[in-house]
Amino acid sequence: MNKLRVIFVHGVSAMVVDWNYSATLSNMITEKLIELGVISENATDEEVSEIITFDHVNYSAIGNEQEVRLFEIYQQETTKLYNFVYRISQVSGLDKMRRQLITSIGDVMFYTSDYWGEQIRGMLLEKITPFINSGDAVSIISHSLGSVVSYDTLYLNVRNNPDWKANGFKVANLFTMGSPIALFSMDLDRETGTQKQQFKQDAEAELPDIPDSPRLKLLHEDGVWYNFLDAQDMIAFPLGALFEGKFKVDDVVVQTGTNPRKAHDGYWENEEVVEVVSGRLKMDYQRINTSPITQ
Repeated sequence: MNKLRVIFVHGVSAMVVDWNYSATLSNMITEKLIELGVISENATDEEVSEIITFDHVNYSAIGNEQEVRLFEIYQQETTKLYNFVYRISQVSGLDKMRRQLITSIGDVMFYTSDYWGEQIRGMLLEKITPFINSGDAVSIISHSLGSVVSYDTLYLNVRNNPDWKANGFKVANLFTMGSPIALFSMDLDRETGTQKQQFKQDAEAELPDIPDSPRLKLLHEDGVWYNFLDAQDMIAFPLGALFEGKFKVDDVVVQTGTNPRKAHDGYWENEEVVEVVSGRLKMDYQRINTSPITQ
């Protein structure tokens, strides 16, 4: 039997993540698949792993030392800069906001560097590679900056990876949560000053060396890209219109929280997300384990 393979990719982190940050969402998906009849109600962990496996990418250590150092320097200088005003800012939460700002911008800066960006994408590629000729259905669930990592990884490898091409491999589904991909589409190519290839709208730009080439397909022909977003999440942007004519993205509005911070983090334990994702996984499991009709 072919299996479902789910890989999680986290977003920015204020610390080094040394635990299974995706455990809650993994458990919720498993419970929903039991409810949907994909997994037996009394299945053991081993039996569950014969149907679905979960793994996650953890790149949180990259840049953490430099971010901590920057914040320490900031703290050393605050009495010179702010004195009484600074003490008020600590009470009002501005100091916490500055820490989050350093973390968020720092993580983005490291990812957009050529060296570290390649290292981070390589971590996701390493998780995908064992399944490229297995017949298993690989789905990626990514949050915030992790959605950018996931999209870039899929785009670059579908376009350029000889092993993926030789095996006709494509990821089954891409689920993005609280995604800032639309913001990253404004990051211009450093050499040409034009929009980066992965965000250009014209289909012919996908494979410029092959005249009349078909449009690049990011996912398996039966797969979907669902982009989950909450109206209160200031980081999340709709993606359907951004990629119209290039890739099909379905924006799915969910309710994850009542304030911007909670809304941005709430996807990891959101029942609506679980419902939609699990429904697609059920369809994938039926697809990969249905023998083609022969005549």
